[in-house]
Amino acid sequence: MNRFFQALIFMNNILLKLVFVMLVNSPVQEKQAYILINSIRDFGGLYSDCPVYVFVSDTSGTPCYSLKSLNAILVPLDDADTLPDYPFLNKVLACARAEELLQGKSEIIVWMDVDALVLNEPSEFCLEKNKIIAIRPVNLRNNVGLPADSKADPYWKRIFDYTGLKTKKVPEVETLVDSQMVRMYLNSAVFSIRPEAGIFTEWKKLFLLLVYDRNFQKEACVTDNHRLFLHQSVLSAVVAAKAKKSQIQWFSQKAAYPLHHHCQLPHGKRVIDLNHTESLIYENLWNVPNWVMSVIRVDEPLRSWLQEIYEKETGKGVYIL
Repeated sequence: MNRFFQALIFMNNILLKLVFVMLVNSPVQEKQAYILINSIRDFGGLYSDCPVYVFVSDTSGTPCYSLKSLNAILVPLDDADTLPDYPFLNKVLACARAEELLQGKSEIIVWMDVDALVLNEPSEFCLEKNKIIAIRPVNLRNNVGLPADSKADPYWKRIFDYTGLKTKKVPEVETLVDSQMVRMYLNSAVFSIRPEAGIFTEWKKLFLLLVYDRNFQKEACVTDNHRLFLHQSVLSAVVAAKAKKSQIQWFSQKAAYPLHHHCQLPHGKRVIDLNHTESLIYENLWNVPNWVMSVIRVDEPLRSWLQEIYEKETGKGVYIL
């Protein structure tokens, strides 16, 4: 066997430290993914060259050609068309497929919704030896999270039944923005996880069971928020069932900072400027005029980078304070 093929076999057997994973459902999300991947490449430090897997739900409508120039690995989400149209189902499918593809090949999977950015070397995505997942609680209870001092309502009772959890055994967490104590309820926009834990596979299995459970959908998913956040609720229950609370690594305000909630956060929880964060979520600020720059202080070189790439991809001007 010549040295070239020996080298290929060696590279294929290397356990990658970290792989980024995201989902594109539309042309708008392709633009967001382009900015996100550029932020990883430009500000990711030691992780700037890590593989980026982009799952694409509609390869004919959104072929994502622009992402190939950033060395993104495009993966069609083949089973998306055969399943019900349900909020965030494609995300759950993408995570499960990523776990299948990367188990035994990557030490850590970093999931990032495309309305997120990496602004400094994302060290908080790296998991300590005894940790399974790095994440933060939800920002708001949104009348979905189960108050820590309440009995399980039909929504959470069915979810807990599927995961074999007893309500009183589910750990409590504090929501970030409205500071309410609830049973384990996690934000799924940006987080990192060990693929060998099998959390994504279980997430998909239980989520589909609940989507197809007609009685549950009719009697427990009684509001738009219950449907919208079902994926997040199920993930939270799966994590509570498969991981001890001591195996969860909690993000500081440097990681997955919710920029879209910046003005709602208590002053003690706000970051001073974007330059000191590792990663953020901007969500609906994408459509707000002068979005990032008018919300929080941004210094150079990040200031010019955000202005240039945002204007290039959206065609919208940005006013910088």
